[in-house]
Amino acid sequence: MPGWYGAPNVKWLSEIVAQPDPYMGKFQTHWYRTLKGEMINGEMKWVETGITHLNLKSFVARITKNGNAHKLTTIVLNDGTPIKSVEVKIDEGPWQTATADPTTTAKYGWKLYNYTWNGATAGEHTVVSRVTDANGQVQPTEADLANKKTFLEDNSQHPRKVMIS
Repeated sequence: MPGWYGAPNVKWLSEIVAQPDPYMGKFQTHWYRTLKGEMINGEMKWVETGITHLNLKSFVARITKNGNAHKLTTIVLNDGTPIKSVEVKIDEGPWQTATADPTTTAKYGWKLYNYTWNGATAGEHTVVSRVTDANGQVQPTEADLANKKTFLEDNSQHPRKVMIS
């Protein structure tokens, strides 16, 4: 299903049966679930849902040296909603805009974005990316998901340590 997590997809399809309610097989009822605390009327309530549409996510996947610069390649995953921006941050610096790779424009496919990092100093650095979609939804931080108790659908920003020599 384009725009949905791969976990609910069937590998070998032998028939299709239309039904009004979600399928409640073993994995759908017990494994492919998310449990998250939400403040409702001033009280923490635990809400369980099935995983469905992809949550907005990006991560720095590759860093390559290009002369005196470094190229950061970021991968974006989402449910097909158009992307407004992808940004990267190095150490505690400002967010910088990454550029879309024009070869990865499929609505539901992985999208690559690149940022050229000039003037990298030797030593350890932290790089992180975040994506914002056309609806204004911004990829959450790990702290934003502090009340989430399951690993599925973890779409938080993922800081990555890199060593520049």
